[in-house]
Amino acid sequence: MKFIMKNIILTKKLLFLVLIVISHLSYSEDDFSFDDRGASYNPMTYVQTIETGNGAYTIEFKNEEESYYTNFIVTSKGVVAFDPLSDSAAQEYSRIIKKYSPGKPLLAIIYSHLHTDHIAGARILRKNFGSDVPIIAHERTLKYFKHRNVPFIDLPTETVTDKGKIYKFGDRTVDLRYLGDAHTASILVPIFPELELVYVCDYASNDVVGWTDLPGIDIDEMMTMQRRTLELEVAMVTFCHGPPDTIEAVKRQLDYYESVLFESRKALEKGLTEDQAADLIDLPEYKHFRNYNDWFKENVRAMYRWADLKSRKR
Repeated sequence: MKFIMKNIILTKKLLFLVLIVISHLSYSEDDFSFDDRGASYNPMTYVQTIETGNGAYTIEFKNEEESYYTNFIVTSKGVVAFDPLSDSAAQEYSRIIKKYSPGKPLLAIIYSHLHTDHIAGARILRKNFGSDVPIIAHERTLKYFKHRNVPFIDLPTETVTDKGKIYKFGDRTVDLRYLGDAHTASILVPIFPELELVYVCDYASNDVVGWTDLPGIDIDEMMTMQRRTLELEVAMVTFCHGPPDTIEAVKRQLDYYESVLFESRKALEKGLTEDQAADLIDLPEYKHFRNYNDWFKENVRAMYRWADLKSRKR
């Protein structure tokens, strides 16, 4: 009997391991466990194109929930595109590139990080500009998608390490920096020195509260990345969620998170529960931030849990 039970237990353990392996090696667009809607599930509508510098453009799109922004620069040799978003967005993206740089080739596509809602449209850009257009991303982005086998993502053809890398495209410089791993360990931060411009995606936004309860975010690391961004020699910032602005927008975002964390920590020290903190904390000076009414209380919950976690580790 003991022998039979032991074999049943071993069989169950083996089956569990097999299921884990299968879940990591395969993926279909119907599998929402991937936690990304990617190409097919993220239809977007074009809103506007904003000139953010000499030959630099930001494009705004909108889906059913929020606005997305992406960028491209026109150089003396051709165009460099960033984060092609979804299939529908990339189709319009292609039209806009051709409008502002007629006849110029697409020199490269650069992924800011591995989340598919920002990068799935690469296959459409390559369909319209050439299947041999290189894709540049952090090395962990390539490793991630090789492991996951996501069918609608074009794999990076060139990778960058944590040390970063400086590229020269015609008369423009693209300085790819790695500033930390708060929002995946794959974020590249592109700096355009000639324009004193930086592109920031997901770890900071322009006058908007954090997404729901900041799932999976290392809050200390996120604020450290924001501080590192403030140290860059730039004057302007483009965001993937929010319109372009001066570098002061990053400072406002950092001030917001520091304020929510401070108030949440005070509530914890007073013995309030998470529910009580979420009900009582209010920061009227930030009510103009987008999604305040929808997500502020969830931000408080995230900060309360973070403060609680840190207090337990002391």
